Amino acid sequence: MKQFNRDLCINRNNHQKPTFHPLGDFLNPALALLGQGLKKSPIGQKLDFANHPYLCKGL
Repeated sequence: MKQFNRDLCINRNNHQKPTFHPLGDFLNPALALLGQGLKKSPIGQKLDFANHPYLCKGL
């Protein structure tokens, strides 16, 4: 469910800034892979910063 919520937030940002759609299409899979990699690593499980809201703001 966390993955789904993060994707919704990123998609909402893309709709607010339509000129960044190509960049967003490139970043979405990269961010998803980054989040999965962090969740699988011991450090990522402790920090879990991939789910923090700031990822949804700066794009």
